[in-house]
Amino acid sequence: MKTQAICAIATPPGSSALGIIRISGNNLKNLTKQIFSKDLQNRKAILVSILDDKTLLDNCISIFYETPRSYTGEDMIEIICHGNQVIMNSILSLLNKIGVRLAKPGEFTERALYNDKVDLIQAEAISDLISASDSRAVKAAHNSLSGKFADEIKTICDKILATRAEVESVINFPEDDDVPELSITNIQKSLSKILTDIEGLIKKSKKGLALNNRPTYAVVGKPNSGKSSLINSLLREDASIVTSKTGTTRDSICYQLNIDESIVNIIDTAGIHETNDEVEKEGIARSALSIAKADRVLYVVDDDQGLTEEDKNLIEKYDIKDYFLVFNKIDITKKEPKITTTKPQEIYVSVKTGQGMHLVEQIIKTAFESDNSSENIYLARGRHIECLQNGQKHLIDSDKAANEKALDFLAEELRLSHLAISSILGQNPTEELLTEIFTSFCIGK
Repeated sequence: MKTQAICAIATPPGSSALGIIRISGNNLKNLTKQIFSKDLQNRKAILVSILDDKTLLDNCISIFYETPRSYTGEDMIEIICHGNQVIMNSILSLLNKIGVRLAKPGEFTERALYNDKVDLIQAEAISDLISASDSRAVKAAHNSLSGKFADEIKTICDKILATRAEVESVINFPEDDDVPELSITNIQKSLSKILTDIEGLIKKSKKGLALNNRPTYAVVGKPNSGKSSLINSLLREDASIVTSKTGTTRDSICYQLNIDESIVNIIDTAGIHETNDEVEKEGIARSALSIAKADRVLYVVDDDQGLTEEDKNLIEKYDIKDYFLVFNKIDITKKEPKITTTKPQEIYVSVKTGQGMHLVEQIIKTAFESDNSSENIYLARGRHIECLQNGQKHLIDSDKAANEKALDFLAEELRLSHLAISSILGQNPTEELLTEIFTSFCIGK
């Protein structure tokens, strides 16, 4: 295990009332004596002055967590100082000077993993909890972090090991060189139960994977239909440039939209149409990519012109499937704001006056309302589902081997199934897997 002490700012960049700096390593009390004005006590908040020689950097609250009762399992110190980047960076520089290096992304949690404070599922859940986009995702991340997901994995693994032990006993102690029919029947019953359990866990994991992905909406349409104005109205700020000139937006720009404590990505795209302008062509090509990546599309139409054949051709050309038609400028056409029940649904609004904009927000919120039960859902990742499906495949092959009384093949398939499923917990993880997981963390966690 790495022994050099590490440090990082644990609060977001920018100015704030307070900022937090974390330190983890061995023998931190002695190491930091030279810069703290007072000795620290285990799990007590102490007001200290941090001094670089005789120069005061800040007066801070410092809390010492003695190994092993800390987040990383090592000695840890949390410095709560004023949230000024100059102050925090000067403290980091001083820590570097006394031998504490800057932490890499996720390195605190990586050390927690190596010191058996968390398993790999919980480590991933910490990152997912930080980036959760709505309250359901937060609950699901807490379920994973509390160990509920890991407990289900362990239960399945234990059942596979028990079945494998029964198979091995039949192989090693055959009766009259024949496979006992009762043993085979029991093994098949066990396999059937395990397959039922794993199918249920895969279903829950797929729901958790959906929660783990922030919904993305692309706002699409011909030039000057009001796409950028629509986004500015939703964001309640002038984020996108709006002019009467055609082709103002030449790139796809992604914004985060917060609606009722839920976050969605919303992409402003270049107007799609036929053009010979090379710059506009590049913008339209990027719009096509945004359409392909989006979960849903808001196709904006100038209601004064209506849905034209050109619009219909563009929808077909860019293979726009899951979309809503947003008819803008009803202040000109004198229509009432409304949502239709047609397929696709139509929303009538005026971005200029704000009429009907609550209906657009209502439509966007439906992304979070498809499944409100997150009590028993875990925030899963693609690798979890892949491992479960690999384990399921080997269990199905085990069942086939049991039917054929091919016990050696049965035992091997059970071993491979256990290996695939237990890898979710981080048993024998590869360096590449750990690097991929922890580099996605923020620095300081």
